[in-house]
Amino acid sequence: MKIVIKNAIIVTMNQNNDIINNGQVEIDNNTITYVGNNREVKGEIIDAQGNIIMPGFVNTHCHLAMTLFRGYGENSNFKNWWLDYMRPLEEKLEVGDCYYGATLGILELIKNGVTTVADFYLHYDETARAVVDTGIRANIGIGAITGREVLSEDFLNNELNKISLCHRIKPILYAHSLYSCDESQFLELNKFAQKYNLIKSTHASETLMEVGTIYNKYNKTPIALLESYGFFDSPCILAHCVHCDKEDIEIMKQYDISVATNPSSNLILGSGIAPLYSFIKNNINVSIGTDGAASNNNLNMFKEMYLADNLQAGVLNQAQAVTTIDALKMATIRGAIALGYNNLGRIDNGFLADIIMIDVHRPNMQPINNVFNNLVNACESNNVVMTMIDGKIVYRNDKFYCNVDYNNIVNHCNKIIERIDTKNI
Repeated sequence: MKIVIKNAIIVTMNQNNDIINNGQVEIDNNTITYVGNNREVKGEIIDAQGNIIMPGFVNTHCHLAMTLFRGYGENSNFKNWWLDYMRPLEEKLEVGDCYYGATLGILELIKNGVTTVADFYLHYDETARAVVDTGIRANIGIGAITGREVLSEDFLNNELNKISLCHRIKPILYAHSLYSCDESQFLELNKFAQKYNLIKSTHASETLMEVGTIYNKYNKTPIALLESYGFFDSPCILAHCVHCDKEDIEIMKQYDISVATNPSSNLILGSGIAPLYSFIKNNINVSIGTDGAASNNNLNMFKEMYLADNLQAGVLNQAQAVTTIDALKMATIRGAIALGYNNLGRIDNGFLADIIMIDVHRPNMQPINNVFNNLVNACESNNVVMTMIDGKIVYRNDKFYCNVDYNNIVNHCNKIIERIDTKNI
């Protein structure tokens, strides 16, 4: 049955950044078929009552099951956080644990208006089951998750089969980092990506220590080393890119590279502030990730948009270094482009019906002098009152509509942490 959302402020995120007041969106199956003024049409009517309708957020870098470790290892820089806290915890994970951690993370995302996520973590077959059960759209990373995997075409095809559970799942090839993976793993991913037309991703230039270590060993920055491996010969997403110099940016602008910036995680772990203004100025596609809840400590794209916008203004003493429209595009259409979608991230005819509704009647959204500014600088995750993915409502008015029981998931997650006994790590 056709779904008709009427009486909305439609933030289209189209090429003209059009906003349609008293607008209507019509959906057939999982596709938007009409965007315009209110009109009479038959279907299941959803009255937006003057609220905002906009594309769902696209989170291009996350570690969903790390939601289990939220708040652990606080006030640590990246190296200590990763080696002294996260690695020992991960070694205690058992089969099935990542399903519950990933499901909890996805429910948080859905509640916060995220409709697509790129996830990179252990036991990605369990993450795939969580995606099926919750209804989210996901790009799931396969490959050198830990750096200890022996990669081959047969291995990658086998892993690909593990996650191919529904049409909402797309694979993304993943090498954790230059400091945990070797050249042969990057080269194997390159071959597989080019043969099967897949996007790749890795962490890059996240910390000064990483940059210094790589340079001392190879006499190259991480970006230059990745180029020498041929990693940029097919589309890829580089997570973080906090410490990139002029030469790095010159390399990046030559290739089909997207940056997944993670402002909160970079601040919490003392990693720094990425030069987003320089990336945008050089026409490098910038998207937004939340990273995992263990280093954020929530999965809130509103916070990430706010920081992506305003940190640049503060550091550069230039209020318009990154505009509010830039920030919104990073969280929607630019994220979709990074993940290889040409029909996602806009409210437009022929685009996938991944849509969220924002309550504008709450005090923090009034008055609406500038819709874009309100969304980036005033809106909060609690303003999300509806999340639709693939034409189906999965969250509305504090209730989830998917094949999981929230309380059951939370109880399992707490039992996992009790078993792991984080106090003895």
